[in-house]
Amino acid sequence: MATATPAPNRARDRHSVRSDTAQLIAPIQERSLVEVFRRQVASRAGNPAMFHRAGDQWVPISWKDYAQQARRLAALFISQELREGEHVAIWSFNRPEFIITSAATMLAGACTAPLYQTLSVEEAAYVLGHSDAPIAVVENEELLARVLDVRDRLPALRCVVLIEGTAPQGDRAFVMSWAEAMRRGSDALQGVAAELDERSNAVQPTDVATLVYTSGTTGPPKAVMATHGNLIAAINALGPIVDLSAGDRVLSYLPLAHILERLNSEVRLYSAGNALWFAASIAEMPAEVRDLRPSCFVGVPRVWEKMAATINAAIDALPAWRRRIARWAIAVGEEAVDRGQRGELLTAAQRLRHRVADRLVLRRVREQTGLDQAHTLITGAAPIAVHVLRFFHALGLEVLEGYGMSENMTVTTVNRRGHARLGTVGQVVPGVELRIADDGEICMRGDVLFAGYYKDPAATAEAVVDGWLHTGDIGELDRDGYLRITDRKKDLIITAGGKNVAPSNIEDALRSELIANPVVIGDRRPYIVALLTLDTSAVTSFARRHGLPTDTDELVRHPSVLDEIRRRVEAVNSNLANVEKVRRWLLLPREFTVGVELTPTFKVRRTVVADRFAAEIESLYSTEAEAGEAAVAGS
Repeated sequence: MATATPAPNRARDRHSVRSDTAQLIAPIQERSLVEVFRRQVASRAGNPAMFHRAGDQWVPISWKDYAQQARRLAALFISQELREGEHVAIWSFNRPEFIITSAATMLAGACTAPLYQTLSVEEAAYVLGHSDAPIAVVENEELLARVLDVRDRLPALRCVVLIEGTAPQGDRAFVMSWAEAMRRGSDALQGVAAELDERSNAVQPTDVATLVYTSGTTGPPKAVMATHGNLIAAINALGPIVDLSAGDRVLSYLPLAHILERLNSEVRLYSAGNALWFAASIAEMPAEVRDLRPSCFVGVPRVWEKMAATINAAIDALPAWRRRIARWAIAVGEEAVDRGQRGELLTAAQRLRHRVADRLVLRRVREQTGLDQAHTLITGAAPIAVHVLRFFHALGLEVLEGYGMSENMTVTTVNRRGHARLGTVGQVVPGVELRIADDGEICMRGDVLFAGYYKDPAATAEAVVDGWLHTGDIGELDRDGYLRITDRKKDLIITAGGKNVAPSNIEDALRSELIANPVVIGDRRPYIVALLTLDTSAVTSFARRHGLPTDTDELVRHPSVLDEIRRRVEAVNSNLANVEKVRRWLLLPREFTVGVELTPTFKVRRTVVADRFAAEIESLYSTEAEAGEAAVAGS
């Protein structure tokens, strides 16, 4: 059997051309992001730094204008008695003002504390109170109203800057508009310019650049302290892998409160000097990807799953003869992927079929996604099903899975272009050491390791032992150094019979075109059960293919859908040990909601699910039910 690199891939072919012509960035030598920012401003003053949407136009903001606004806002912060090391909260969707605020905060020697847009009033109150932020920059009147609702519980908060909208009449002394902040900052700059320069010059690698509030699958979120040195180490580690270049086009749309997007958008902007485009909204992101044609694109698994469902729905809507050709072409692509994963060369006939499939179908699909010019496609932040990755690789879109967490700037391992191993999260990145503890826990250390949890030395001491971060994830390394995540240490189920079961293994297997979020349950229970949610887009496509009604409320109870789910569960069970088999399952009537059952990064909040669906879970353990039978919540 011959061995070879994976089968031909158009995205990889484009990359090889680009690598010869693009000017890639050298490792960052500066001590802080402030110094990197200043270098870009000095060398790119007239170049566009950011683009935002205004109607159907992309409006640029130059590096010079960006720096001037950041400097004025920093002067305002100092005039508002913001001290070095204090926090400025940012509660906003991705937009230029977010990045300007972040730069201003660092120039003032302070630290940002971003909030997810989806936070409830109580969750936001926790972050604002825990961070002791004296200043908050808030996007709109809706979010401002939430801040004002809990103002009496935030004694440290002295000032709010409102990006768009008007403050209520009685709160004008407490709230100022963005335009007013710029005017007052410009006036203040004359008196604080020397102090501002002194603060900016004094920023050290060990200074905290931002707090990153973990998405909190259990209990209140912890605040990761990410230093300037951490973020520079992270971008230096990733630079050679993703080929950072000033010519890259990057669309910012994932929450900037998450360290993955912060690294991909803001830190990348400082480091490479590439222009950054801001999506108008998550809903408009797909259209904006087609418009922009990004050269690098990062998505959490749910983004890729939705994109795959959209592609499949479009294929299902084709006339029968075109649909057959499209499915044939994807099957040819999947055959190439599978042979590449086994290290096998394509035969001459297979290469010919692949070229024809690519010319007739695959290339067109890539163009329709808007990702046909992307040299790097990344997924992370949560597990992704192998069948989703296989689908995109078959199209010629080599989505690379990586692994990390907020505590190490999301930088631990990543697959490399041309050498991705599906089902793994890749190999360790430069500058990071990795080891597997005796109990299987993944441990790492390196310059990307955070400075600790803000206000929580006990949690810090528990997470970092002798310089090693104990991730809480269970994994294994193969002989080539590829890491496979097998479970969460704290999520291990111990059944009533004393058997250990890894729920994530079963959940990963259960995910399919139709099943969006499987949640496996069985701790201190006699057997394993599962709650399942349907992917709304995928089940609608399934319905059209099979001539079923497309109303989701009907589909969740339709015998054809239940039979399809049952077949999936039975197929998964056939490969599981007896103690791991899903004996009963329940199909919930709706998808999980971000901010309720899901974190902002689409991780399942198991405790919330257990509380909200306690009665449904108990029904799966009732003596009246027969083993293996399906149920529909609410029926």
